[in-house]
Order: sequence, then C-alpha cells, then structure tokens
Amino acid sequence: MLNSILNFIIKKPTWSLIAFLIIVCSSVLQIQNFSLDASSESLSLEGDNNLELYFATQETFGSDESLVISYSVKDGTILSKDQIISLRSFRDDLLELEGINSVVSILDVSLFQSPPLSLVELASEVYTIDNGKADQSLISNEFKNSPLYSNNLVSADLKTTALLIPLANDDPRIIIDDEVLRLLIEKIRLTMDAYRDEATLYLGGVPMIRNDVIDFIKSDLVVFSLAVILTMTIMLTILFRKIRWVLIPITISVIGALFMTGLISSIGWKVTVISSNFFSLLLVMTLSVIIHLVVRYREISNQNLDQNNSETIRQTLNQMIRPCLYTVITTIAAFASLTASHVQPVIDFGLMMSIGVTVAFVLSFIGFTIFMMLLKKPKSSQESKKSFALKKLALMADKKGKSIILSFIVVALISTFGLSKLSVENSFINYFKKDTEIYQGLNFIDKELGGTIPLEIVFNDLASAYWADASLREDFHGIHNYLEQIPSIGKVLSIDTFMQVLKEANNGKTPNGFLLTLGKNNMPDFAKSQVLKPHISDVTDQIRIVARVKETMNGLERNQLILDIKKSLIENFYFDEDDFYFTGTFSLYNNLLQSLFSSQIKTIFTVFSIIFVLFVIVFRSISVALIAVIPNTLPSLIILGLMGLIGIPLDIMTITIAAIAIGIGIDNAIHYISRFKTELLVDGDFVSSMYRAHNSIGVSMFYTAATVAIGFAVLILSHFIPSIYFGIFMAIAMLSAVIVNLTLLPKLLIIFKPRMNKKVL
Repeated sequence: MLNSILNFIIKKPTWSLIAFLIIVCSSVLQIQNFSLDASSESLSLEGDNNLELYFATQETFGSDESLVISYSVKDGTILSKDQIISLRSFRDDLLELEGINSVVSILDVSLFQSPPLSLVELASEVYTIDNGKADQSLISNEFKNSPLYSNNLVSADLKTTALLIPLANDDPRIIIDDEVLRLLIEKIRLTMDAYRDEATLYLGGVPMIRNDVIDFIKSDLVVFSLAVILTMTIMLTILFRKIRWVLIPITISVIGALFMTGLISSIGWKVTVISSNFFSLLLVMTLSVIIHLVVRYREISNQNLDQNNSETIRQTLNQMIRPCLYTVITTIAAFASLTASHVQPVIDFGLMMSIGVTVAFVLSFIGFTIFMMLLKKPKSSQESKKSFALKKLALMADKKGKSIILSFIVVALISTFGLSKLSVENSFINYFKKDTEIYQGLNFIDKELGGTIPLEIVFNDLASAYWADASLREDFHGIHNYLEQIPSIGKVLSIDTFMQVLKEANNGKTPNGFLLTLGKNNMPDFAKSQVLKPHISDVTDQIRIVARVKETMNGLERNQLILDIKKSLIENFYFDEDDFYFTGTFSLYNNLLQSLFSSQIKTIFTVFSIIFVLFVIVFRSISVALIAVIPNTLPSLIILGLMGLIGIPLDIMTITIAAIAIGIGIDNAIHYISRFKTELLVDGDFVSSMYRAHNSIGVSMFYTAATVAIGFAVLILSHFIPSIYFGIFMAIAMLSAVIVNLTLLPKLLIIFKPRMNKKVL
C-alpha cells in the first residue's frame, strides 16, 4: 500500500502536498486537547489493587489532597506577639483567595493543655489561640510536648509551623483541575511573597508537587524540543552544508512529532512523567529515517549524473523502504516490550511510542517524496564521501579484530559487575534539583516538621473492639511507640494520639470504658476532626496509623522498612497478615520501585526474543540473527552497568532506556547488514564489502548517531533529574550502538562468514 501511495506522489506531487497538509493540519488542530498527568495513577501498577485501597482509605479517613506551607521565623518563636499577628494576617489573606475554603494553623487547632482540660471540659469547650480562650502562658509548653502537635504542626524549637490548606473533594479519585490548581498555587505564591520579610516560607504538599512536575514536563516538552530542533539543525548544517538537506529533515521531523501529538490528544491519551520525552524521541527517530533517505539519495545521484529526479527518488525509495520497514518493526518490538512491565505509565509509553514510530516511518517516506519531487534535482556534489572517523572504524574492524573482541569482552564484564550493583532505592526528593522549591520544601519539612511522605497502616475489623478491649488499646499504644523509635520515621499519628490527649485530661490516668466513651462521644466536632476521624472509623470498622517517613534519611530502604514493620506486627504484636495492609503515597511509590527490577528483566527478555525471531524471518539465517543480536546487547548492558557503578538507581524513566537502546542498536544492525549483503553480491569478498558498507550506510549511521546523541544531551539542562539521566543515557546508547555496529558487528561477519548470498532484502 505504501508503495502505491509513493508512486502516486511521484506522479502527482502537488495534489499529494495538499492532501498531506490537510491530514497533518487536521491532527495538529487537536493539540489544543493535549493534557498531562502527574496524579496518583501515574504511580500505579497494572493489576495491583493498592491504588484502590489507597483511594478507599482516603475516602474513609480523609484525603491528603492538601497544600502545606512551612512558616519559619528568623528571630524569636512563632508564638511571639508580632509573629502571631503576622501569621494571622497571612492566614486571612490566604482565606480571601478564591478556591481556599479553610486553612488549618496553630491559630485554629484545639488546645487541650492551655489550660489543662478535664474530660468534662474536653467534651464541651474548644480552646484556640484565635478565640482567645487559650492561656497564653501555657501555649508554648503544649506545642512542645503535645502528642498531637509537637514535631508535626510545630517544630521542636518553636521556630517553624505549618499551615494546611485542604483541597479534597468528597471523592478522592476526583482531583482539582490542573489549570485551576496552577492558578491557585500562583496566587498562593504571590501571597507568600508579601510575607517573606517576616519568615522563611516554602510551599509543599502532594498537589503542589503534582503542579510543579507538570510545569517541568511542559518546560521540557517546549524548551528541549526547540533545543533538539536547533541542535539537529546545526548538526545537519555541519554534515551536509546545503540548506535543502537541513530544511527537509527538520521540517518532516517536526511535522511527524506534531502529527503524533495531535493524534494522542484527539484520543485523550495523557502524557505522564515517563512519556514526557515522547516529542523529542519522535523528532530524532523521524530524523533518523530521513537522514538514511538523504544519504542514499545523494549516493545514487552522484553515481547516476544523467538520471532524472523522479527516477533517482524512485530508486532511493525502492532501496530503502525494506530495511527502514524492518527497522521500524524492530523498534516497535523494542517499545512494545515495555508492555511486559507492571508499571501502567510505562505500558502506555510503550504503546504510544509504537504508534509514534509507525507514524514517523510513514510520514518520513511520504514527506521526503513530496518535497523532493517539488524541488529540482540538486547539482551533483563532488565532495569526498570518505570520513576520517569511519575510515578508522573500518580499519579497526579489519586489522584490530582481536583487540575489538577483547575490548568488548572487558566492557561487558565491567558492565555486568556494575549491573550487580544496580538498585531501585531512589528518594522522591532526589528527582528534583536542589534549587527547586519542591526540593527545598520537602527537605525543610522533612527535617523540621516530622517527615514528608506518609506510610499508612490500616487495620481491619478492629474499630468497634478498640473501645471495649483495654488490651487492644495497649497493643496500639505499643505499635505507636515502636514506630516512633524507628530512625527513618518522624511523626506518628494514630488513635493512640487521641488516647494520650484523653489521658492528659484525666490527670495522667488512662480513662476507663465509661470515661473513654464520654470523651469519644461528646468531644466537639471541630476537635474530633483533628484527633479522631483521621484514625478510626466505626463505619468501616478500621483503624489507621499514619507514620511520616523522612525522605532525606541516609540509607533509607523503603521495602525493607515495610517488611520490618510487617514482621514486627506479626511476631511482636501477634496480628495475622490479613489483619492489616499498607497504603499511602510511600507504599504506592515503594510498590512501583520494587516492580522495576522484574519489569526491566521482562522488557529486555521480551525485546530480544521478539527481535531474534524477526531477524531469523528477515535474514532467513539463525547465524546472521545471532551475529546481529549478540553485539547489540552491549549498549543496554553498558547503560545499566554504568548506572550501577556510579550509583544511579533505576527509576520510572531510566527503566525505558535499555529497551530503547536495544531498538536503536538493532536498527543500525539491520541497515548495516542489509547494505553489507548488497555489497557482498558485487564480489563475494567480506572485507571489501565491509569497507564499502562503511563508506555508504556507515555514513548515515554515523551522522544519525552524532546528531541524535547531541540532541538528547540537551536534556541535561532540565530541572527534573530523571529527564537529565534520560538524555545522558540516550546519548550514550546512540554512540555505543553505532560503535558496536561499525566495529564488532562487521568483525563478526568477517570472522564467521555466514551465508549471505540470498538477496532477501
């Protein structure tokens, strides 16, 4: 079908251009529906019910969809008269903002020891700083020692407090619209600016992180796509030195990426952190196809000076369509292998790029044919086709065979050792540069206000028994204290916190059943919402403990922490494994991290299996398939080994690089072997064929690798650390793949001399 379309284009280029522009514009117009996603679902695993448990827990006990502002005074304490006035003014200014219905601060929370309240008073009175009932002389001591507020709402030195801005809906699955959230955060930050002379302020919370991550994604999509285009333009200018060979590849690459963006926008496919670099990837993959077409066109044109333009184009297309089609199939296989992952956004990225690669292939051939037919045939270039770098690589493959093989064996062994050091332990805070507000806010709250990322433990079928069973209440007191003793855990809040408040109100004695029921039932709703409802539910008969984990803790091992707590609950507190479950942002993130190793192994195994079968079908030779596939394990091995050696853990973005590296390497192998077989038909000499292949297809491979590698390297300027790693390792993948396929691959072909006399490509 594609051949028929290309033949029509050659005959009717003007009409083809009109149709081409109509189709492209119809897709590009859909970009207005483009959307990004940084919600909890982006941490989800396929088939994992933890996300549903997370939502169900939030629905029962309250959502963590809140913004947090840390307020740290420069002199004195937050309880000084001037700071109270400033804090009240700040809170009131926040409440005037549209979209903010309430702000929880030290001014509003119920105080139980200022003055000390009896159980009767606890059930009938609400004492706060704001209503003027609290005893000012006792407030400092309560905030320092309160089981509810110390190291939570107020720091130990009384210099820092937090203001909580709830944004939750009734349904925790429905989050505030991204644009509404962006405008609200912008207004909050403007309000904060007016008080920065009074205190050091940081904005935090899950919604803020989501908002800023989306801003980073948008920035990377726009800024780095433009930077990649500029870089590719410069590289093409240096390599080809003619404006048409710069404009045609760049134009078609941009059209392909915009077309795909419109396509995914029209079907409502949201871009996540993992797929945020899809635009840049499509740019370079489309460019790769176009460079191969341009180089081959120039070669044919120089060899056939009297041949007309349409025939030169037709010959170029006929010679390149099969190898390019096979490279597209193997690249699709590489991206499709990501569907073997358990991580849903990785699966979506694999499917998105599989479609994108197909679009890039089709638009590259159609666009190249249209533009070349509408332009006059360029004058023959008399410049030498020989490249010093390619000549050196060809000489190495010819004369330095033992050194090449030995070098790659050493690299493979070192990389394998590095692979054994690879880990998945990655602090969420380390995804961001230290000068970003996300990093600074998380770091400050982590150290001053009892940790950042909540780990929740929910106990089933125990809420009703808790009020009647004194031994059960004692068990939960022990669990609470146990969690507080873990170095990587900061503040712990639970139903036992409420019990400690009641104990203080009962002259330091644990209340009996009657007094406990009195305190529970008669406490004002305002106080209940702070100390009771977030931790026990009579409706679902569940009890929840929230332990805030210190993300900045050196040596934090998430999975081991959860396993240790689980073991202690079973062995020391005699709960059955089915009596409780872990949830919360910390648990979701841990589940994601733990799946990365198995996902990485599955994707690599899947892609090699698919590609090997495809190679056997394409080349009709197991030996050629082995010679092509085995060297191309090296780029992915080098990347993973390097990550292990320098201590960069697998994360939600770097997990995709190995499969992409394999796809890129295999593309090079297909192009090289295809041309090598063609050259071998000339004289049957493997060495001579190698030199000719280097001087033809090797040029395309080298140009593409250099251009794309530099394009990806631009991502080092991102504020988002995974994007930086993605850019660096993709550049390494491109360069290592082209080196492998221009040295080790041809050497193996020369050594083993597989049967390649059948013209199947």
